[in-house]
Amino acid sequence: MIKKIASLSILLFVSISLNAQAPDPALPELAWLTGYWTSTEDGTTIEELWTNGAGYMMLGVHRDVNANGRSSFEYLRIMRTREGIVYVASPGGKPGTTFTMKENKDQKVIFENLEHDFPQRIIYSEGGDTRTARIEDYEVEKSMEWVWTKTKPKF
Repeated sequence: MIKKIASLSILLFVSISLNAQAPDPALPELAWLTGYWTSTEDGTTIEELWTNGAGYMMLGVHRDVNANGRSSFEYLRIMRTREGIVYVASPGGKPGTTFTMKENKDQKVIFENLEHDFPQRIIYSEGGDTRTARIEDYEVEKSMEWVWTKTKPKF
């Protein structure tokens, strides 16, 4: 009798394990972020590029090129971790700052890190061929916003 119960327990455990779904490594809930986005504002070309999700990670890069030829950049990544989905920003290649995803619905995603000075919140939203990115503090006293259109890469 004990042997039968043990066998049934093992069979039940294996069955549950095989049916348990591991998180999708492609981050399908954020697939709408992928692509190459550009705009020009006051003579500055602003670009942001996001790869598709693979290996529980999306990679991004942001670049501003001023009319005088000077530029700035930021490495970006979105990763699925044990704690959830996070956004890591590394402006100018500096060590990254992590923001945790707080909301994702209707092609709008919000990442937060209330311990960070500025920004504390990063918000992406999309409608058609237009993407908006906004950074702000928690009280929304300080903010910056960018609007891009989807573009075919020239590289």
